[in-house]
Amino acid sequence: MDNEHPLVGGPALPAHARAASASGGPARPDAAARRLRTRALWAGLLLVPATILAGILALTSENAGRCVGYGEGCGSAPGWLYLAALAVAAAAWIHALCTPDDSAPAPSRTVAFWTLIGAECVFLLLVVTALG
Repeated sequence: MDNEHPLVGGPALPAHARAASASGGPARPDAAARRLRTRALWAGLLLVPATILAGILALTSENAGRCVGYGEGCGSAPGWLYLAALAVAAAAWIHALCTPDDSAPAPSRTVAFWTLIGAECVFLLLVVTALG
């Protein structure tokens, strides 16, 4: 009878659910979970300024004038590769920000954060090498 819910007669709630319902809400994430969510937020938001800086860096290359002026000597990466890197980064960013956690960050959020960082690095590398 200890494993049954007193009102319904079914299985009792797990300990973390009983603690959450007794306190009036879900358990607050600890510092590591908040820190991971904050880092993911900033990593996603800083992609725009990093892309601008990478574009400026690409324009300072030796072949940039010939690529911009005549269309010769430009990078050969297809456009879908840029979109794929951005799509992976966006999906990882959304997962890292929106996955709920109880007390510690979910392992999938940590993987999503590092996938976000990797996809952004690939995209920025493509931007830097676009003009030559």
